[in-house]
Amino acid sequence: MLKKKYYLSIILLIVCVLFISISVIEYPVNSVKTNNSSFIESQDKVLVVAPHPDDEAIACAGVIRYCTERNISVKIVVLTDGYLSASPMIRHDETVSAMELLGVKKDDIIFLGYRDGTLPSLLNKNWESGNPYNLSGNIKSEYNFSYKQNSTYSGDNLYSNLEEIISKFQPTIIFYPDSEDEQIDHWAGNAFTEYVMAKTNYQGAGYTYIVHNPPDWPSPRTYNPEMGLTAPEELTDLGYNWVYFPLNQYQQRLKESAFNLYSSQIKNTSFVRSFIRKNEIFATDQMVQINSTPSSQRDMIRVIQEPTKKEHGKSSIRTREIKSADFSLDNESAWLSINTRNNISMNTIYEVHILYLDNHNWGRIDVKIYDGILYYQKFQDEGYDNQSEKVEIEGNQIKLKIPSEAFKDINSFLISADIISGNTLIDWTGWRRVEIVGK
Repeated sequence: MLKKKYYLSIILLIVCVLFISISVIEYPVNSVKTNNSSFIESQDKVLVVAPHPDDEAIACAGVIRYCTERNISVKIVVLTDGYLSASPMIRHDETVSAMELLGVKKDDIIFLGYRDGTLPSLLNKNWESGNPYNLSGNIKSEYNFSYKQNSTYSGDNLYSNLEEIISKFQPTIIFYPDSEDEQIDHWAGNAFTEYVMAKTNYQGAGYTYIVHNPPDWPSPRTYNPEMGLTAPEELTDLGYNWVYFPLNQYQQRLKESAFNLYSSQIKNTSFVRSFIRKNEIFATDQMVQINSTPSSQRDMIRVIQEPTKKEHGKSSIRTREIKSADFSLDNESAWLSINTRNNISMNTIYEVHILYLDNHNWGRIDVKIYDGILYYQKFQDEGYDNQSEKVEIEGNQIKLKIPSEAFKDINSFLISADIISGNTLIDWTGWRRVEIVGK
């Protein structure tokens, strides 16, 4: 009997050793390589920007765990309180629990506390603290976990919060939402992050992620942990460059466990579970270059090209009416054209937003075309300069001219266009970074 127990103990010991050996082989994974260099190295400092409390895990749980298991410095910044789908307290606690499961310290999770769903307004309508977003008579955040308590709901405050965090932390890699994401807070979160990266002269790597791209991405939109996450075809067709970050089985299981802690958001039938795959996927930042040329040599350069989707998600309000936008700059004028799928409507508002740096000072140009008339505002530290300029409308194209003086000393900018019908935003383009050379 004792001999039998002895042999059983030996067999059990061998099984345990084999199990541990397999685990060691799989965990952790080796550094992921891109075509040119290491993706994440031991000396890196990683910042993850999430529009809502759960985006950090959906897009980056594997990356986050990879960092914590190798003692690579990582911080999470959540832009909004997430109140539209659950109480801010619940959303906060879920994120803290999930991130702590992945190994992130509570002090490294930063909540800015801006109201869920307001980021587009803060970006384009309520930028200045003197014109804050009014939430039922309340213009200041009452969120208990805000990075800056009692912060006014304004774009410049959110911008300043991000700028301060990036300047203090000095990340070498930033993960942030892509502007082609169908969710509007992700679109605005992309612009805020890109703008701060430009303002701080950020020299590190930037990788964008997509969470909302209905109706058929991720493909399939169901729980399939044995599959890899592939790139959206329509964005690949636009020239997107993708980076694949593989997850080992342990990291994948841990990501799923983290998802389970977002019980108010991620149900068993949620499409979000389609992100529990063998890898995570990110896009590298792209820049368009244009030349400042004499007026006699003016050529329009495509600065915005929107993807063509075969069909839209049922919950998507984005009509994909805007096809593209072109830009040129000469010694007299800046020319901009907006190209749409259908003829231009006189009863619809078409807007262009340009966020720029002028000798390291921020500014913006807002263009509005309505009923065949163009209005534009240039905003700098001293306030707005309102002017109207020439506009031409023909078929499905709007072509407008702005004096080149408006772009004096501007070497780079972000640009996006949108359409408003009545009081409803019905379409918007991704943000594109443009660099002016030869000035």
